[in-house]
Amino acid sequence: MPGSSTGTNNQHRAVEALKNILELEKKLEFTDRAVMGGLDKFIERTATDLPWIREIEPLKGSSYAALAPGLRYRWASAVMVRLKGGATPAAPTQNPTKRAKPAAPKKTSSSSRTNYTLETPLDELKFIHKQTRPKLARMEISTLRDLLWLFPHRHVDYSKVTKIAEVEYGELITVAGRVVKSERARIGPPPGAAKILINDGTGLLEATFFRQAYLANKFRKGSTVAFSGEIGAFQGRAQLQNPEYEEISSDSSGQSTHAGNLLPVYPSTEGLAQRSIRTSTRKALDISEALLPEFLPSDLLNRNGFPGRYPAIEAMHYPAEFGHQFQARNRLAFEELFMYQLAALKRRHEWRNRNDGIVVGKSDSRSVVQALESTLPFDLTTDQSDALDQIIDDLNDGVPMGRLLQGEVGSGKTVVALASLLTVIANGYTGALMAPTEVLAEQHFLSISAQLDAVSLPGEPEDSVRYANMPGIENRRITIVLLIGSHKRSIKARLQQMIADGEVDLVIGTHALLQEAVSIPRLGLAVVDEQHRFGVEQRSALTKRTPRPHLLAMSATPIPRTLALTVYGDLDVTTLKTPPGGRKPITTKLANGDMARNHAYEHVRREVASGRQAFVVCPLIDKSDAIEAVSAIDEFERLSSGEFKTLKVGLLHGRMTLPEKQDVMDRFRNRGLDVLVATPVIEVGVDIPNATVMMIMSPQRFGLAQLHQLRGRIGRGEHASECVLMIDPEQNATSERIEAVVQKSDGFELAEEDLRIRGPGDYMGTRQSGWDELKVATIDDVELLQLARREASELMSTNANSLDDHIELANELERVMATQITDFS
Repeated sequence: MPGSSTGTNNQHRAVEALKNILELEKKLEFTDRAVMGGLDKFIERTATDLPWIREIEPLKGSSYAALAPGLRYRWASAVMVRLKGGATPAAPTQNPTKRAKPAAPKKTSSSSRTNYTLETPLDELKFIHKQTRPKLARMEISTLRDLLWLFPHRHVDYSKVTKIAEVEYGELITVAGRVVKSERARIGPPPGAAKILINDGTGLLEATFFRQAYLANKFRKGSTVAFSGEIGAFQGRAQLQNPEYEEISSDSSGQSTHAGNLLPVYPSTEGLAQRSIRTSTRKALDISEALLPEFLPSDLLNRNGFPGRYPAIEAMHYPAEFGHQFQARNRLAFEELFMYQLAALKRRHEWRNRNDGIVVGKSDSRSVVQALESTLPFDLTTDQSDALDQIIDDLNDGVPMGRLLQGEVGSGKTVVALASLLTVIANGYTGALMAPTEVLAEQHFLSISAQLDAVSLPGEPEDSVRYANMPGIENRRITIVLLIGSHKRSIKARLQQMIADGEVDLVIGTHALLQEAVSIPRLGLAVVDEQHRFGVEQRSALTKRTPRPHLLAMSATPIPRTLALTVYGDLDVTTLKTPPGGRKPITTKLANGDMARNHAYEHVRREVASGRQAFVVCPLIDKSDAIEAVSAIDEFERLSSGEFKTLKVGLLHGRMTLPEKQDVMDRFRNRGLDVLVATPVIEVGVDIPNATVMMIMSPQRFGLAQLHQLRGRIGRGEHASECVLMIDPEQNATSERIEAVVQKSDGFELAEEDLRIRGPGDYMGTRQSGWDELKVATIDDVELLQLARREASELMSTNANSLDDHIELANELERVMATQITDFS
């Protein structure tokens, strides 16, 4: 059909355009500049050809413009996975390439079972019907391994055979009998139906197969069959419509696949029948027992009562009873978590095994920390002091540090990171601070410059080079540089030359600092913000440097323990829970009516009259026709001439230049402004103790973690603070995440709630969390994860971090580590 061909061509063009746009967005640090007028316009234009992109989290229910750069990154990563994995409807007949895996050995004979391997490509699995293969491919099934791990999401119990005379209408049953009549019938849609009548000695039962008239030839009179389905009635006789069926031979003793058992129900795709999937998985199991050797140690299996590997995989598909599937599921979930723990412990051992770390002098370190602390308007908390003690000990151990610093909003992670960086700088090394986006890198540059009273000097790029006096060391000046991709080529070249010549003490930029041609001599410490954006591959770039720099990873969002053990099992974890002293708790309220909104505006005016300040945060910079949300520019103009016309109102958003941003923040910090209307650029790195009100417009456009981060910009002084979520008038109900923010103030509790609502892939970034690689284990398997951690730790310690005595396990670990993908590309 011409229309069908045109539609397919349009889809292909839309897919290619989307790939190019996302690659450009990546280069532009997800600032929504790849498409004129914003990416939402492209999404709207391609709604017919690519409707699924609206369903990819975290865009679902929101818009690209409303997302923070980090959330845009997550969405773009998920879309690229789908585009590269072949799940898009744009090319339904193509055989997609799944994520990278070890190359499969070439087969010498495609028909010989003994030459199959778990990595045999789908196209070479001759036992799968030719028409079934492309449909499986759309489900990202590309190898025999993928097919075996395509587990059903539920089972229907047809395991008990019922006598026809005893069936009851509406029941799900299995009956078995001899075919007494088999005929075609011109009923229902073309090509008609097959009507099969069976007798089991107690009565007659008719099975009607609509649109499957060919089955009349398949079921010959006198043969024995089993039918499974829901009993109905027709003309007073028990009947089944389109039941599952299985032919029973006289010598049949094997596993029933389609009837008479716990019938597996698989995830599927358009045009792929459950019977085709069951036939494929059953045949795959039949040839795979020798390909699935046990690699877990026998004492571990016995100690925990786990079944063997092949029996477990078979029971996941075709359990004899539900209890067997439960046992199999536990074993395979443990196996996945156990392998991830082994991988983490091995990476940790490899990281620490070479004593080529940089040793920093403790005396200088303590004096620098004390000098920095004396410039702060507050004393370091016990948690901060303990964290710095741990870090300084690591910096002097000779073993490269690998530590994750996480904490509650406002717990002082940035101060700890800055003190750590100054420590290595004081000892003659260079420090690097990396963030996932240019916006966040700029915020760090501005906040650190403000903390150290840094100034720009004539002759150097004023937006990118600052000088400051080193705390605690007289006549020691340090140079701070901001290096980001959007710099002009000439400025970037100058900054790179300064860094290569050793003129720079602290480099601030994106994670691309490790990927671009940036030479950082004497790199002593790399601080990585937003650790879940910093994958294993990027981290490994640090290990290639000699001497090897220390690594301090930071997470602005508290990480649930389950994820921390899985994703960051190779790092030491330090947690900051205690906020600086003197801070008051923050009250969070909803304003979802005219009276409540007016009361909120009045509250801001009262706070300003008392000498306080307020934030007003909007999800958009400009108004959008496609998105119902408040824009910062419109709200600034409206408030300046309306509710806050007697107040001094400022505007801050991501499209402003760095000097413009700094000017606005300086005026707000020095109380030259009463109210700051801003986009989420103030989400991190902004510390205004005098601000006591956070008004968040269109809060439904923000994620739970982001709402908590924004709320954390207030409550930093001695005065009581209030966060008001300004629900749009047309929004009649609040979302689950908004209710959670109102009810909970503890960041760790909210992180667990956010993880429950969104799932690990969306929470951490689809290809960053590691959970997207797990087929069986879930985020709720806390006990299994802790067991896996204990068993992996004991095994590695008992065997001196070597698996030489466990060859099969070592091979599987090598495969798992080779397939762990954590990079956007």
